[in-house]
Amino acid sequence: MAEVAAGVVAAEQVLSTTVEAGAAGYAIGKPSNGLKATLNQIATAAADGASNSLVRSHHSLTVVGDRAYIFGGQTESGTIANNDIHSFALPTADKPQPDYHLTPAITFETGAQIPKPRTSHAACALGERLAVFGGMDESGKVLEETTIWLYDPNKSAWEAVSAASSTMTPVVRSGAAIFPHGKDLLLYGGNDEHGNSLADVWVFAFSTHTWARLPDAPVSTTSVAYAEGSLYLIAATDGLSSALYHLEVDVHGDEPPTWDTVQFPTNPLAPGPRPRENGGLLHVTTGFGRSYLLYFLGDRQSEKPEGAESAPPLQWSDIWSLQLPASPLSVQATTTITEAIKPAKIKDAIRSRFGYDTGAFSWAEVEIKPPGDLPEPEGKVHPGPRSSFGCAVLANKRDVTLWGGINAKGEREGDGWIIHLE
Repeated sequence: MAEVAAGVVAAEQVLSTTVEAGAAGYAIGKPSNGLKATLNQIATAAADGASNSLVRSHHSLTVVGDRAYIFGGQTESGTIANNDIHSFALPTADKPQPDYHLTPAITFETGAQIPKPRTSHAACALGERLAVFGGMDESGKVLEETTIWLYDPNKSAWEAVSAASSTMTPVVRSGAAIFPHGKDLLLYGGNDEHGNSLADVWVFAFSTHTWARLPDAPVSTTSVAYAEGSLYLIAATDGLSSALYHLEVDVHGDEPPTWDTVQFPTNPLAPGPRPRENGGLLHVTTGFGRSYLLYFLGDRQSEKPEGAESAPPLQWSDIWSLQLPASPLSVQATTTITEAIKPAKIKDAIRSRFGYDTGAFSWAEVEIKPPGDLPEPEGKVHPGPRSSFGCAVLANKRDVTLWGGINAKGEREGDGWIIHLE
């Protein structure tokens, strides 16, 4: 049997090499998790006390095409930011310095509404537009609206989209998460107008302007991501472990979809991230069908010191990756063989057949590499402990950008970063 397994291993390596030359580096004997990252500070903003200051937290950062869009949040003075859109081109090898634009809120039609200033809202890229939902006003109250706001960068204008009926709609909320699900919009959780945690899941169909409700999640958390048709949540279950919850989003199935749970340790004796809130959880890919959830920074979940009524939040500064199951092995209608058949899935199928661990749902801490051979490095070399920032994946689906947030001193930051993964 050992000889047969060895022969299949060798065949797998040949097959991987045939499918994609770079895939020859895939070692069948060990999981693929273990990413490296380079952190680069791309821009900084000075604190000036203005309502359009880019020193802010609890805002959104959304990538549409080759630009990042910042909206809402709270400025360094704690006041709510106005409803301007800040955008900058993401740096490339040809253009290392991002250009920046500030766009006031306008509408497609005269007299139409524009989104109110807000903080703790949800945002995502929806095709070539930016979608915004929910949030709180300057007094800290949840906005009394379930409008979906769409910003068109090509027209620099807003459009309001509402449900055709109010009988089947989510309650108003802040702190939710939204994601594109095909041409529809997926909504999860947040907090209602009374501050109660929500764990409901909804899909809005733009074709009919109707909401459909999916099974509620087992937990309410701020660690939420969407990847390849599934919703992922991470939450602590006790002091020694956490859980990953995932739901395959299917509105039109014969039976309602069900939540699956994967437990993992979060203690110093086993590899795994410690519990956190208000950090980043994003879906990234390194190619060949291999994808991960990147789990980084955020507030520590710890008890208050004895005798203290409150304690300032403490943040993590680490970055972790969770390897997801490889993409489907079946051939898809694409233009290249490397898109049609993913080497990662081939590798995992063979590994499973012969009892090897595929590495699916395994954690590894991301190794932070030096910033490079710079004669005079400018600015910081690491964002440091922080939470409540805006973040998004770039168009290449590999790199991540983040802006602002709250540091370990409780101060708001006004800088932007690129996390380049390899």
